[in-house]
Amino acid sequence: MFTRVFGKTSFWSYLIAFSVLIAAVFWHHEVIEEQNPSGGNNFRSSIIGILAIISLLCVEWTVRRQMLFKKGSYHLLVFALFFWVLPIDKWDIWLWFASLFFWFSFLQIIQTDGSPNTKKAVFNAGFWFVFAVFFKVNFIYFSLTMFLILLFKGQLNYKSIFLFLLPAFCIAVLWMMLLVLIPSFPSWETTVFTPVKFSFLRGEKLADSLRFIFVLLTAIVVVFKYLKGAFHNSNKSRNNIYNMILFLISTLVIILFGGEGNVISWASFLMVIAVLSTQYLESFSKKWPIELFFVCCMGIIFQDQILSIFISK
Repeated sequence: MFTRVFGKTSFWSYLIAFSVLIAAVFWHHEVIEEQNPSGGNNFRSSIIGILAIISLLCVEWTVRRQMLFKKGSYHLLVFALFFWVLPIDKWDIWLWFASLFFWFSFLQIIQTDGSPNTKKAVFNAGFWFVFAVFFKVNFIYFSLTMFLILLFKGQLNYKSIFLFLLPAFCIAVLWMMLLVLIPSFPSWETTVFTPVKFSFLRGEKLADSLRFIFVLLTAIVVVFKYLKGAFHNSNKSRNNIYNMILFLISTLVIILFGGEGNVISWASFLMVIAVLSTQYLESFSKKWPIELFFVCCMGIIFQDQILSIFISK
């Protein structure tokens, strides 16, 4: 069933993936509203739905742009189902905005290849990165990720560093001028992330633990699969894989300091896993492992409902 629809790209694969993602948003909206009526308002959940769709489109764009795309669209369903799998108890719109702009910056920086368009790509990466920092000042530390990507590509030099920092310098100067001209203009304050304690690993609710463990195990399997075959790929494909894994490490840092119950801290992580899952799932010559994987996803999502059926009997 899953392989028939998502084994190729079609109108139905997009429609089902977007429908599953929107259904997941409203599913979590109901959970948040039950736990905290003030934290699950409809307007905020609508914004989350829009951001979720943008994230899914970014996954699709990345897969196609980096030539990881073959004929399937499994990555769309992976992101939608994994979004549903996570036990969410709050939204943080600003963190998701920062994560998306961080992703836009990443998409620009991986296009650097020494061609005449490299300067434009580096400048655009710095431009989007400024917006990420604007929504979460702590994201400034992830500039190291961008510099490491440039280093892996052999494009790290004084000129690229200057171009990357130029948008931040221009906006900082403009901000200082506004502070001088308008005394009431808001100043730039640094926020502090609260480190997560990962209480779900030892919590009373086993369902939440199984969901997190399933996502993490999938991530480990997919990453090791790519690392195993990286040395047999071309230099361009190998660099793309290393860049995605480097970005994956950055998303883990966001998770560690974003809060375990906050799905937005997991959004970029799920996006990377969805991108890396493309070739991995299509590498199976037989279809039943793919079907089994998605059945497991559905089983974990609706495990409470499934257990209630057997318990009631």
